[in-house]
Amino acid sequence: MGGAGKGGGALLPTSLAETWFDRLTKFYLIPEGPFLAVWDRLVVFSALINCILISFMIAFNHFTPAAWICSYAIDSIFLLDIYIKFHVAYLQNGLWVVFSKEMALNYLHSGQFRFDVLANLPYDLIALGWIQDPQGLYVLALTRTIKMIRGATIISFFGRQEKKLHANFGTQILKFIFYLCTLEHCVACMWFAIACPLGTAISCKRPSWVYGSANRNSTVNIAPLLQTGLDGEEWVFGLGSNYVHSLYWTVVTMTTTGYGDISAKNDTERVFALTTMIIGILFYGYVSGTIASSLSNMDSRRVAYHQKMDAIRQYMNDRDMDSDMQERVLEYYDYMWERNKGIDVKNLFEDMPSTFKSEVALSLNNSIIEKASIFAGCSIGFKRKVAISMKLYLFTANEYVIHKGDLGTEMFFITQGRIDVFWTTDLQRPTASLIDGAHFGEFQTILGYKHEYSARAVCNTDIYVLSREDLDVAFNAFPDDKKLVMNATSNRYTVALNSRKSRDFGAETPTDVTSEFGQAQVPPLTSRSSSNMKLAKRRSSNGFLVKSQERILDDIQPSRQLAFKSHSLKGSKNSLNNLTMGGAASDVIIAIVESSNSELDNPPSVPELPARMEPRISEESRGSVLQSQMTQSRSRLSSNA
Repeated sequence: MGGAGKGGGALLPTSLAETWFDRLTKFYLIPEGPFLAVWDRLVVFSALINCILISFMIAFNHFTPAAWICSYAIDSIFLLDIYIKFHVAYLQNGLWVVFSKEMALNYLHSGQFRFDVLANLPYDLIALGWIQDPQGLYVLALTRTIKMIRGATIISFFGRQEKKLHANFGTQILKFIFYLCTLEHCVACMWFAIACPLGTAISCKRPSWVYGSANRNSTVNIAPLLQTGLDGEEWVFGLGSNYVHSLYWTVVTMTTTGYGDISAKNDTERVFALTTMIIGILFYGYVSGTIASSLSNMDSRRVAYHQKMDAIRQYMNDRDMDSDMQERVLEYYDYMWERNKGIDVKNLFEDMPSTFKSEVALSLNNSIIEKASIFAGCSIGFKRKVAISMKLYLFTANEYVIHKGDLGTEMFFITQGRIDVFWTTDLQRPTASLIDGAHFGEFQTILGYKHEYSARAVCNTDIYVLSREDLDVAFNAFPDDKKLVMNATSNRYTVALNSRKSRDFGAETPTDVTSEFGQAQVPPLTSRSSSNMKLAKRRSSNGFLVKSQERILDDIQPSRQLAFKSHSLKGSKNSLNNLTMGGAASDVIIAIVESSNSELDNPPSVPELPARMEPRISEESRGSVLQSQMTQSRSRLSSNA
């Protein structure tokens, strides 16, 4: 008995098999598993070829060795299919039954077994009585006609596929192609066989459509397919041309076009033509209706979304909302449709069990969580809890993500788009920009500070949001991970605070704040000197794209310039002046500017640092860090002197 492989079931080999015989007999297969998925498609294709080949051989008297070899190869495939079905597992009380005896009995008692036996009996033996007859091959082919019932395999296969909810429109198109090929080919063969019952020229009836149009002056006449030769009736055209003529009549008749160039010449042909037209109307009507219904269902979400948009417009008009706000609302919903096509992604997996849903959420959001270094080293259970709590929000261009002075209650993870950060109140000159991969808000969410900056979307931006309430739930469930996250946040905040202090005293202490914002890839900045190369590198390490550095120069006050010159920057004509736009914020935004030979004036005032921090960072530690930085600054001044 075989073991279940990936995706369900294994054909060969098994751990219990000791010989090749065991490997070929002691196995089981799970329905819709990898092997059966391929095998079923092979059987369906063989059924299509079987129907086409048998009807063609009988109608056109085509008995070449290649045709017979192909016919019996198809028989071998269907016999092997019977053997495989004895080893297909089945469900009983929610469990797969994989024992050889039970699987065999289940197949023997099914209607599928009786059908397979009927379709694969050796009917060829009936033709042995005509083996010496000149028409022996024709009789042999005629006895194989019953094997065309294998075509029912095509219907049952596509029926199973369409029962699946994830079956797509391509499955229906493929089904109609198989149906169309089988039906029109068989009708074409029957149309030719009515005119020439044995498929030979001498067996053709007169009058018949193969003799062409009776009225030679008609504009829709067709040349006869037969001519009288020395040995009697002979084909004017070859086998291929005869088949094309038959197929041509079938298509134009079933589609009710009916050009009249090939037409019925006797009562038998007329009755068959009437039947063909009725079948064609029904078949093409079914195909057209099914395709139209499928296309309508595919567009059902768009229709529902339009109805929702109409309701929103009506509500805004009833409430006399100003036109600018209405435009912003409509633009938001336009972007929602562009991104999600009307799918409510927030509640998409609500029907799943919680454990399965958390695994799906981690699979979707794990790359985002890994970029946040405060979650490094956390357990997989904690990450699942965080992943399932993250919610996707869409921000259109010029919409604010946060406002300065708001209490920080959410962490933000940028997955697409760009966010401008403003430290000034005029909101005219962005200090920095965050792009894909950056994250911010953890200091406010975890340490409980207010935002000291505003953040606004530059373009349509996708942001995953983790609220403080959801984070507290995860902390309560995983206290060890809470300690890791709190320590990592406190340590990084200490580094950020020390960095701002060191810059305030003019020290060139290197900092590492990349992990604070994730690994956001920023575009390279054009530099004109080696100092500018260092500037671009420092900007990249900060996780920001700092913009409009030339405009920032206009705001620098002479007092700040003199303060820098009194320290390590004295005597330098072209140097970098670091201004700390600090505060107890998650994204410590550092605007790095390039000084010029001209005097720099009007520096912006540095925002006050928070009066106190959480107990995790004591006043003594802050004082010791400050003293250490001042000592480094004095040492640098002495060395420069």
